[in-house]
Amino acid sequence: MHSIMPKELLNLMRAGSGHISPTLKLVNGYVIDVFSSNIIKADVMVFKDRVVAIGSEEDYPTSQSTKVVDVSGKYLAPGFMDAHIHIESTLLIPAQLAKILIPHGVTSLFADPHEIGNVLGVKGIKLLLKLTEGIPLRVFIEVPSRVPTAPGLETSGAVLGVEEVGELLDLPESVSLGELNYQNLLSGREEYFQKIAAALSRGKVANGHLAMLKGVELNAALAAGLMDDHESVSAEEAMEKVVRGAAVFVREGTSERNLEDIIKGVLGRVRDFRRFMFCTDDKHPEDIVREGHIDYNVRKAVELGVDPVVAIQMATYNIATHFRVDHLVGAVAPHRKADIVVISNIDKVTIDSVIFNGEVVYYKGKLLYEPPKAEIPEYALRTININPNLIPEDLVITVKEGVSEAYVRVIDVVPEQIITHESHEWLPVKNGYIASDPKRDLLHIAVVDRHRGSKSIGKSFVRGFGLREGAIASSVAHDHHNVVIVGTNPSDMLAAVKRLREIGGGFVAIKGGRLVGELPLPFAGLLSLEPAERVIEGLKELNRAVRESLGSKLEAPFMQLEFITLPTVPELGLTDKGLIDSVKYSIISTVIKFK
Repeated sequence: MHSIMPKELLNLMRAGSGHISPTLKLVNGYVIDVFSSNIIKADVMVFKDRVVAIGSEEDYPTSQSTKVVDVSGKYLAPGFMDAHIHIESTLLIPAQLAKILIPHGVTSLFADPHEIGNVLGVKGIKLLLKLTEGIPLRVFIEVPSRVPTAPGLETSGAVLGVEEVGELLDLPESVSLGELNYQNLLSGREEYFQKIAAALSRGKVANGHLAMLKGVELNAALAAGLMDDHESVSAEEAMEKVVRGAAVFVREGTSERNLEDIIKGVLGRVRDFRRFMFCTDDKHPEDIVREGHIDYNVRKAVELGVDPVVAIQMATYNIATHFRVDHLVGAVAPHRKADIVVISNIDKVTIDSVIFNGEVVYYKGKLLYEPPKAEIPEYALRTININPNLIPEDLVITVKEGVSEAYVRVIDVVPEQIITHESHEWLPVKNGYIASDPKRDLLHIAVVDRHRGSKSIGKSFVRGFGLREGAIASSVAHDHHNVVIVGTNPSDMLAAVKRLREIGGGFVAIKGGRLVGELPLPFAGLLSLEPAERVIEGLKELNRAVRESLGSKLEAPFMQLEFITLPTVPELGLTDKGLIDSVKYSIISTVIKFK
């Protein structure tokens, strides 16, 4: 991806000096100068895929092959970047994802493919990379550091050891070791230090996953070589990391809304925003189309009081510099790739057109390219391996005769966040198992092994989904991606699991044994093969059905469902092995006592 031949450099110099004609001229615009934080009136000359000059177009010859675009009164910004994204969480294959990102000015992704890595390992990651070929989207890879995420606490479909991580770090697209959660690091296991060392020795970054970490433990994690974090939920948390040298990726996704709290809290306290960058982490396609992607982060930051040029730096140059690819992307400047966003209103971040690799790929509401067709091998479409002998009682906590009530731990969902809280409640015992109580929003939750077809099943209770009846299930369950089910009764829960097996994975809603709605995600049980618009409409209809038919109060119940299983984010997570204390990083019992 990054190699360039001497002859190409010679031609770039000749074009930059006016000895040969540029292939594209952008004239009469205002360049966002990310180096000096200024806006300058200048023309931009492009030769093939790179910017070669900032200046006056009169100094450069125009030939029949030169395309001249008048951008009078408009602003030329570097293509926007996402500092940390899981492509799989968009539910779209890369070609379809590009269709909805390009209109929002996004031309580069720094992607951690640990979702597909946890399902299909190295071959799955390489397959996802292959699917990025030929699309107007530059994809850099943050090599997964934790496959599995919680060794011994979950069943995953693959293992990426030190050797596999090294192999992936050597790929030209790789820029970092992907997010490493502090629990694994502070455990002292040599494997994780070997992975960090493998990245650092190659001159690459080591990404952190430092949710709610502070004080001595934060110092320890940063001292071990982690360089950034995308999990801050408050300004205080962000500031503590920044003053210790860590980059803070300010996240605004579908169920993780952290931007307003962080930006409001740091304004007036920070003189230099170089260590602040934007990311989405996980954002469903409906939200991307409805409100935007990184352009939304920039726009919202400006509304909150951030200078527009600074907000654009947070979406471009800051990220490129952090990942050490600023020689390639992140600025409208000579030698950099000609990935340029033409903005008609800088305060509202109104995007007029988008240039990728020197070609206009989006202009006034229209895409000017055709996405390539994707071919998915059969092995990647058969990944839902559910034990055929499951019965409803396998999905709930059964008890001995004579027990009337149970005092249990409950996973409390925090709206628009991926963190959870622990609470304790009494629940009745009926028909030999601890029953749910939909009136109090206390529901069954279970995680079923889908990689090996075993009867490894974790069971607990959750509050926050608001289902009055029925069940919902997903084969997207971070980071192990087993099947997770939330429901009011075991029969509907089992029906949901069986339906996921039939469709090869995805999202399912069941009520009274009948299918209410579904969104098939057959590629590794994570991604759809359908066009973006169909996926968006399908997810919208499914979410509506869950709210109207099952009673959920959540705007994005399936995104919340995807994260309830995380064993690395405080306070509780659930895997197929059981309920996880995410702080102590150990399995704990759901049942505290019986009566």
